[in-house]
Amino acid sequence: MTGYEVLVDDNFHYMDEESRYKLGSFATYDEALTKAKAIVDDFLRENYSPGMTSKELYEGYVGFGEDPFIIPAGDPRFSAWEYARERCAELCRDEDAVASILRHPGWPEELKWFVDVLVACLGRADTGMKERRSLEAFQRAVDRYPDAMPADNTWYWLRLERESTAYTVYIYADRFELHGTGALPKDVEWVVRFRGSGRRDARVGDIGAALAGMRMAALSPDYVLKASGG
Repeated sequence: MTGYEVLVDDNFHYMDEESRYKLGSFATYDEALTKAKAIVDDFLRENYSPGMTSKELYEGYVGFGEDPFIIPAGDPRFSAWEYARERCAELCRDEDAVASILRHPGWPEELKWFVDVLVACLGRADTGMKERRSLEAFQRAVDRYPDAMPADNTWYWLRLERESTAYTVYIYADRFELHGTGALPKDVEWVVRFRGSGRRDARVGDIGAALAGMRMAALSPDYVLKASGG
């Protein structure tokens, strides 16, 4: 072999050589390095959206991006993961600067009716002990916001479902999510982030009507309640 080869692994199939492919051979290390960096840059450019933190973008890359490497290794030695980390920091610099800033001093006003949903869920006679503990964790998260949010990389989950209709709520350390399927108020999809710029909030449908519908579902024996976390 003369020159340099760029081979590409798949982060989603880490350590699986069957997923590897050869991008090409190049006469100089600089040419190979440019091609390897371009693979990483293309993924980051396609998957970046305003409001993302470098942590979120980088996690997406190491989970689903491609991992090019050069044979033989040149100087400076190229690491796709390290290059991606540097590029994520550059792309997400503005959001990273405000990522730790709390946006809401108390539980977000637009989500205030979620308290009524929890009261209705806790009042159900068929709520099991496991689900009740999880609902109580939800209630602490609201009552003691932001101090009682789930730990990083964990979440609280609540679902009310009947046939093809369902309301699903997640509370993460950094955000609240409400998803709806079926005959709901314009198929509500809401994401409210507790910290940062809020540029990645999502507001589809009528949140007030959706939470009112969720409360009615909690009061109805026709809906099955599921919950976890806490």
